[in-house]
Amino acid sequence: MESTAGQPGLLEIRTREREVIAEALNHIVTHRARITFDDVHDVDLSMRSREHGELGALRLRLGGVSYSAASEPVGYLLAGVIEAGEIAVRVRGRDFALGPDDGMLFPVGHPFVGEYGRSALGAVSLPLPYVAELAEAETGLPAADLRFEGTMPVSEAMRRYWAGAAGYLCRQLTTPGVELPPLLAEHLRRLGAATLLSVFPNTTMTVARTPNDGRVAPAVVRRAVEFMEGNPERPLTVAEIATAAGVGSRGLQVAFRRHLGCTPMEYLRRVRLERVHRELRAAGPGDGVTVRETARRWGFANPGRFAAEYRALYGQPPSRTLRV
Repeated sequence: MESTAGQPGLLEIRTREREVIAEALNHIVTHRARITFDDVHDVDLSMRSREHGELGALRLRLGGVSYSAASEPVGYLLAGVIEAGEIAVRVRGRDFALGPDDGMLFPVGHPFVGEYGRSALGAVSLPLPYVAELAEAETGLPAADLRFEGTMPVSEAMRRYWAGAAGYLCRQLTTPGVELPPLLAEHLRRLGAATLLSVFPNTTMTVARTPNDGRVAPAVVRRAVEFMEGNPERPLTVAEIATAAGVGSRGLQVAFRRHLGCTPMEYLRRVRLERVHRELRAAGPGDGVTVRETARRWGFANPGRFAAEYRALYGQPPSRTLRV
């Protein structure tokens, strides 16, 4: 049985038919499947996937089957986390046994084989050029030089961090009935890219940088600030802001840290926080304005973090601003 939840790009399936799941998964990763089971009445397969712009997410649960998949090489970054059960994966001649909260990045351009029993897993996908652009803006490493050099998280702490971040991204994208405002969608894309760069071995960690900071005039910061304050509702990237300021992405990062003590995206987050504050203050009784929906529309996905940032800046919780 196949159904959608009325959200663009969302596919939701729950079935006892092995071939249905295999066909659906082929839309994500082309593979040859071998599926066996002991009792058809014990089979319970479910999948929920969604693509939102350049960010994709998948949650898959396999009940009552043994699922073997020989997957073709993928042309994008695909990283998964095991939510329950165990799986075995062979990548580039190496075997990996993964259990709950273990994660893996499947190398771009290389086939892999997986053996999945009774298990549940989530996965996140992003195009490599998008992640490379973020890496260049944040670290100065040219986008063409970004390479991921390993499949497993770089440390135990990063393993735990990936499990939490991947689960969060999958829930945000695949929960039925939850719409993603453009700013929130861009926030999730940036979070996914930044997390991949932090968790899995790549050349931003190993290649020495020569940032060539130079001396960036305060006028660059002024132009960037004017651009951000005039367009906070747009899902801006560092590259767009840098172009508007008449400087390269690396130069923009240097200028903001030198003159304002923050990154351009941190400043943009403050601008959007001010917009939330403004809207909450302007709301009247019966307007139907809520803190949660206002915050989500301005790109704040985590209610706890948003409330803490709001209180730190305005000295009171956002709910109090709305009541005043």
